[in-house]
Amino acid sequence: MLQDKNGMMWFSTWNGLDRFDGYRFVNFKTHAGDGSQMVSDRIRDLKMTPDGCIYCRADNGWFRFDTHTGMFCQPETMPDWDKYANMGRTTTGVRNNDFTFADRFGTQWIVKSNGKLMYSDSTATVEYPLDAPLPPVTFYMGDRQGNLWLLTNKGVFKLTFSYNSATAMTQEKPAEAGSLYLDNKKRYWITTRTEATVRLFDRYNRPLGYLTPSGELTGAYTKFTAPIYCITQTKDGTIMLGSKPGGIFVLKERADGRGFDIEHVKNVPCNDVYYLKEDRQGRIWIATMGGGICCMPDIHAPSRIISLLGREGYPDMSANKVRFIHITRNDVILATTTEGLLVGKMPEKGNESQIKLRLHRRNPRRASSLSCNATMDILEDSKHRLFVSTESGGVCRIMTDDLLADSLDFFHYNMLNGLNSDIALALKEVRGQLLIVGSNQLMTVNTDNGECGFFGANFFGQTYRFNETRPLVLPDGRLLFGLRDGVLALSQDRMRKSNHIPPISLTGINRKGIGMDYAVEDLKQLILLPQERTVTIHFSALDYTTPAAVSYAFKMENDEQWNYIGHNCSASFVDMNPGTYMLQIRSTNSDGVWVDNIRTLEIIVKPTFFESTTGRILLTVLILSISGSIIYIVVRIRRIMRRQRETLEMYLKQINEMKERKDAESGSHADAIGDTDNRQPSTTDGDTDKDNNSADNNLFMSRVMNYIEQNIGNSEANINDMAQAAATSRSGLNRKMKSIVGLTPADFLREARIKYACRLLETSDIPVSDVAYKCGFTDPKYFGKCFKASTGVSPSEYRNV
Repeated sequence: MLQDKNGMMWFSTWNGLDRFDGYRFVNFKTHAGDGSQMVSDRIRDLKMTPDGCIYCRADNGWFRFDTHTGMFCQPETMPDWDKYANMGRTTTGVRNNDFTFADRFGTQWIVKSNGKLMYSDSTATVEYPLDAPLPPVTFYMGDRQGNLWLLTNKGVFKLTFSYNSATAMTQEKPAEAGSLYLDNKKRYWITTRTEATVRLFDRYNRPLGYLTPSGELTGAYTKFTAPIYCITQTKDGTIMLGSKPGGIFVLKERADGRGFDIEHVKNVPCNDVYYLKEDRQGRIWIATMGGGICCMPDIHAPSRIISLLGREGYPDMSANKVRFIHITRNDVILATTTEGLLVGKMPEKGNESQIKLRLHRRNPRRASSLSCNATMDILEDSKHRLFVSTESGGVCRIMTDDLLADSLDFFHYNMLNGLNSDIALALKEVRGQLLIVGSNQLMTVNTDNGECGFFGANFFGQTYRFNETRPLVLPDGRLLFGLRDGVLALSQDRMRKSNHIPPISLTGINRKGIGMDYAVEDLKQLILLPQERTVTIHFSALDYTTPAAVSYAFKMENDEQWNYIGHNCSASFVDMNPGTYMLQIRSTNSDGVWVDNIRTLEIIVKPTFFESTTGRILLTVLILSISGSIIYIVVRIRRIMRRQRETLEMYLKQINEMKERKDAESGSHADAIGDTDNRQPSTTDGDTDKDNNSADNNLFMSRVMNYIEQNIGNSEANINDMAQAAATSRSGLNRKMKSIVGLTPADFLREARIKYACRLLETSDIPVSDVAYKCGFTDPKYFGKCFKASTGVSPSEYRNV
């Protein structure tokens, strides 16, 4: 095995070459038709040259592996292996012997040939407990992070070394922490919920004993009256314990310092007391899980407690479960509940029942509202900024200056902008940063620049389960945290993160229609053809300590916001538009520290022909040409139709005039026809049509009009006779009539009869039925239908107009 210049791990196997990026193994081997001269995929040894080339020894010699193509080729010359014997390996070992290895903390480890793992401290060599002995080691190697890789006959093992920075405080019986509190004598109190113990320590971490129900301190393991969930000390030194479900206990320290006189306050409206807070006027505000907020106006009269439930200024809440109370320097009270955040102005002493509180909740229509109704803790930092932790919505910082406003705006710290989890149980300010207690990790936020970090199993050396107990800073500077099964002490000086900067390597690109390509480790530019616009890019930060703890983010170069994708190590882009993009990828190291390791990949999406500049110009020209042709055709057709309508109206008018003169003269109308032969239809646009305005057309139409004028009242008139009179065939008559007037001969005859009927209706009192007969219609009803279709009115209506 070896580690290449980018940090990738490579393993020789009898099934080709395997690459490991911390998450998955990818296999490279020969294939039919690839041109490789390797006779088998048994790779027995690996070597690397300074330029990063990997050489593999197969059954028939050494072959060079090209990481750009994933192919094996036979080198023209061989490198001088005496110079590069150990290239790519920081430490190596030999077969089946005991060997020692120094980790990055200076501890010496011994791997025994019998599978035992030993380490040396300052006094002795100690066996490290393993679930099972290690298999016989045939080869070992250290990587650049100080991890130890072991090749065995049962596969590859990796040993990662960490420093245990935390100390679990021992107790006879594991129990969930209830409250952590430091009193004015620098003593600290530790209570438990499941075991209902109250334990007291002095400032030097020496145990002072367990508090008994009668107030004594004893060295023997003793349970208190009820589980204690909160502790506070008033200005006069009185210790008050809030219990669930035992109400409140008021402790006065005895003069001899050997115990406390205890008064049990049992008349709290709800005895599930979660938090106690004293204001500047000496009142105690009580958070209860079911009774809302209560107030003890005078600690010297603890039995007098006011419930705020049902008061005019108290919001209506179904559960009335309050977890925490905070009072600002401006006397604004804030309380976290399971249904939102309560905010109000502290009332004057004696007017406690008149307090007015407003409930702020998550608003699905307002992005700047509270992120989650289940609020947990409130922290006012050294700059007097207010932060609210939530059960599943991360941490919300109050951005509105006026806390008494009708609505508050919040900025959210969550997984979308770098937080490792949205579960925020408790808050603490540590060295200017926001420390967030999660369910199984601690998280940090630099509230000045928004940079996030976390301390998880890799940092602690194991997984701890934290609860919502507020952390406590001990007199010696250590931090104390509540666990589900105890208490954890952590040195602030040891809350140091690794400064390791893992390089980001591309591990695979899956293009639509192409499939996965794994030989992309050194790719700088990705070109996508038009049919490949959907692509998934896989990457890995080469941190082998705890790869599962590494978080990732990506963005295009011009985007303002990073896309935080948690531990997911791939990014998908669907149906990308043509253009050039600069994809940027960054990550944390395995300690959760965001580092400067941005990897940039240029992505060029090729356009289709019609998406290119030339194609768009041609498409535009084509569209304009088609549009112009359509417009020309439409205009041309309309012009022809207008000309035909004008011609039709002229010929119909001439027929009517001819019939009118004949009726008036009752004689020959040859002169009229002669006049008609010489008439030509006028045009509106000044053009001369070679067909419609020819002499042949005039002669043709004179014959047609002559026939119609003579047979306008003849119901037996037909198209064949009309064609014979016009000296043409029936089809020729039809084609010629449509060309000149746009109507068939039958339609032209009917229109001529309608025009004649109109004159008769205008100039005579002949009955409508007689008009129909005189115009060649055999059915007056059919005549009426045709007349109305042509003129829009019935014959009778036309006469009466």
